[in-house]
Amino acid sequence: MHKTHPILQAVLVILCCLSFIYGAKLIADAIQAASVPKNSSKPRLLSNEVLLTDEEAASYLGLPETTFKEMVSKSEAIREKLSAYDTHKYISFFRINGHRYYSQSALDKWIDYNMLNQRGQELFGH
Repeated sequence: MHKTHPILQAVLVILCCLSFIYGAKLIADAIQAASVPKNSSKPRLLSNEVLLTDEEAASYLGLPETTFKEMVSKSEAIREKLSAYDTHKYISFFRINGHRYYSQSALDKWIDYNMLNQRGQELFGH
Protein backbone atom coordinates (compact mmCIF):
# COMPACT_ATOMS: atom_id res chain seq x y z
CA MET A 1 0.00 0.00 0.00
CA HIS A 2 1.02 3.46 -0.75
CA LYS A 3 1.25 5.75 2.22
CA THR A 4 0.13 9.39 1.78
CA HIS A 5 1.05 12.30 3.91
CA PRO A 6 -1.66 13.53 6.30
CA ILE A 7 -1.11 17.13 5.20
CA LEU A 8 -1.63 16.17 1.54
CA GLN A 9 -4.84 14.33 2.47
CA ALA A 10 -6.15 17.38 4.32
CA VAL A 11 -5.33 19.66 1.36
CA LEU A 12 -7.08 17.29 -1.06
CA VAL A 13 -10.20 17.11 1.16
CA ILE A 14 -10.28 20.90 1.46
CA LEU A 15 -9.88 21.33 -2.34
CA CYS A 16 -12.65 18.81 -2.95
CA CYS A 17 -15.00 20.63 -0.53
CA LEU A 18 -14.19 24.03 -2.03
CA SER A 19 -14.87 22.75 -5.57
CA PHE A 20 -18.19 21.30 -4.43
CA ILE A 21 -19.20 24.61 -2.76
CA TYR A 22 -18.08 26.67 -5.78
CA GLY A 23 -19.99 24.40 -8.18
CA ALA A 24 -23.14 24.63 -6.06
CA LYS A 25 -22.86 28.43 -6.04
CA LEU A 26 -22.48 28.52 -9.84
CA ILE A 27 -25.59 26.36 -10.27
CA ALA A 28 -27.61 28.46 -7.78
CA ASP A 29 -26.59 31.70 -9.56
CA ALA A 30 -27.57 30.26 -12.94
CA ILE A 31 -30.98 29.16 -11.64
CA GLN A 32 -31.60 32.56 -10.05
CA ALA A 33 -30.55 34.42 -13.23
CA ALA A 34 -32.91 32.28 -15.31
CA SER A 35 -35.88 32.97 -13.02
CA VAL A 36 -35.50 36.78 -12.84
CA PRO A 37 -37.26 38.69 -15.65
CA LYS A 38 -34.93 40.70 -17.88
CA ASN A 39 -36.77 43.98 -17.12
CA SER A 40 -36.76 43.41 -13.38
CA SER A 41 -35.88 47.05 -12.72
CA LYS A 42 -39.48 48.03 -13.60
CA PRO A 43 -42.43 47.06 -11.45
CA ARG A 44 -44.48 44.37 -13.20
CA LEU A 45 -47.89 45.94 -12.60
CA LEU A 46 -48.66 48.51 -15.30
CA SER A 47 -44.98 48.70 -16.26
CA ASN A 48 -45.76 48.74 -19.98
CA GLU A 49 -49.42 49.74 -19.75
CA VAL A 50 -50.72 52.76 -21.61
CA LEU A 51 -53.83 54.45 -20.24
CA LEU A 52 -55.94 56.50 -22.62
CA THR A 53 -58.65 59.13 -22.19
CA ASP A 54 -61.88 59.07 -24.27
CA GLU A 55 -60.26 61.29 -26.89
CA GLU A 56 -57.03 59.28 -27.02
CA ALA A 57 -58.88 55.93 -27.14
CA ALA A 58 -61.09 57.17 -29.98
CA SER A 59 -58.02 58.36 -31.87
CA TYR A 60 -56.23 55.05 -31.19
CA LEU A 61 -59.21 53.19 -32.69
CA GLY A 62 -59.49 55.65 -35.58
CA LEU A 63 -63.00 56.76 -34.62
CA PRO A 64 -64.56 60.16 -34.03
CA GLU A 65 -64.76 60.81 -30.30
CA THR A 66 -68.58 61.12 -30.35
CA THR A 67 -68.92 57.74 -32.10
CA PHE A 68 -66.54 56.14 -29.60
CA LYS A 69 -68.43 57.58 -26.62
CA GLU A 70 -71.73 56.30 -28.08
CA MET A 71 -70.21 52.83 -28.48
CA VAL A 72 -68.98 52.86 -24.88
CA SER A 73 -72.39 54.03 -23.58
CA LYS A 74 -74.26 51.33 -25.55
CA SER A 75 -71.76 48.74 -24.43
CA GLU A 76 -72.08 49.79 -20.80
CA ALA A 77 -75.90 49.75 -20.93
CA ILE A 78 -75.97 46.23 -22.38
CA ARG A 79 -73.30 44.95 -19.99
CA GLU A 80 -75.14 46.27 -16.90
CA LYS A 81 -78.15 44.08 -17.74
CA LEU A 82 -76.07 40.91 -17.84
CA SER A 83 -74.96 38.78 -14.92
CA ALA A 84 -72.11 37.27 -16.95
CA TYR A 85 -70.46 38.13 -20.25
CA ASP A 86 -67.32 37.53 -22.28
CA THR A 87 -64.61 39.76 -20.87
CA HIS A 88 -63.51 41.35 -24.12
CA LYS A 89 -66.91 41.58 -25.76
CA TYR A 90 -67.36 45.07 -24.30
CA ILE A 91 -65.06 48.07 -24.10
CA SER A 92 -63.67 48.06 -20.59
CA PHE A 93 -62.68 51.18 -18.70
CA PHE A 94 -62.36 52.48 -15.19
CA ARG A 95 -63.12 55.83 -13.64
CA ILE A 96 -60.85 58.17 -11.74
CA ASN A 97 -62.46 61.36 -10.46
CA GLY A 98 -65.35 60.92 -12.88
CA HIS A 99 -63.11 60.53 -15.95
CA ARG A 100 -62.98 57.29 -17.95
CA TYR A 101 -59.62 55.70 -18.72
CA TYR A 102 -58.97 52.81 -21.08
CA SER A 103 -56.14 50.35 -21.14
CA GLN A 104 -54.52 50.23 -24.56
CA SER A 105 -53.91 46.49 -24.20
CA ALA A 106 -57.59 45.96 -23.24
CA LEU A 107 -58.65 47.90 -26.35
CA ASP A 108 -56.38 45.65 -28.42
CA LYS A 109 -58.02 42.57 -26.89
CA TRP A 110 -61.47 44.04 -27.54
CA ILE A 111 -60.52 44.56 -31.21
CA ASP A 112 -59.15 41.01 -31.48
CA TYR A 113 -62.22 39.51 -29.80
CA ASN A 114 -64.65 41.35 -32.03
CA MET A 115 -62.68 40.63 -35.18
CA LEU A 116 -62.53 36.91 -34.38
CA ASN A 117 -66.14 36.64 -33.29
CA GLN A 118 -67.55 39.30 -35.63
CA ARG A 119 -69.82 40.45 -32.82
CA GLY A 120 -69.01 44.13 -33.23
CA GLN A 121 -71.68 44.43 -35.92
CA GLU A 122 -74.32 42.84 -33.66
CA LEU A 123 -73.41 44.94 -30.66
CA PHE A 124 -73.24 48.33 -32.33
CA GLY A 125 -75.58 47.84 -35.27
CA HIS A 126 -73.07 48.60 -38.07
